[in-house]
Amino acid sequence: MRTLENIYQNNLGTSYRINNTEDNAFLALEINKVSFLINDRELSEFVKSTESILNYHSQCTCPPDLKNKMVIYQAEQTEIRMLLSYNQLLQLKDLLKGTDFKLSMDTLLNKYKIN
Repeated sequence: MRTLENIYQNNLGTSYRINNTEDNAFLALEINKVSFLINDRELSEFVKSTESILNYHSQCTCPPDLKNKMVIYQAEQTEIRMLLSYNQLLQLKDLLKGTDFKLSMDTLLNKYKIN
């Protein structure tokens, strides 16, 4: 039986650790009621990709009425495309970085047996 443990959440979505899998290698991200599975490495790459998109759009000379930005993250076998507002893009970055931080902190605390 698989169970989900909430890792991090904000207004855009929630991240979960999937327990009772072979090696707890996957995370579930739920964004705008769409869920997908990624591993730790893909999470790190998704963070970098989101930061690149934010940097690109911060320099954007797009018309002010163009509110939505296309976010494309490409993994080995998966491509994720989302149309997000700039505010949602910031929330996506927060969700991904918050998840990454919590996982890193949990790993560090377990390493030194501080629970």
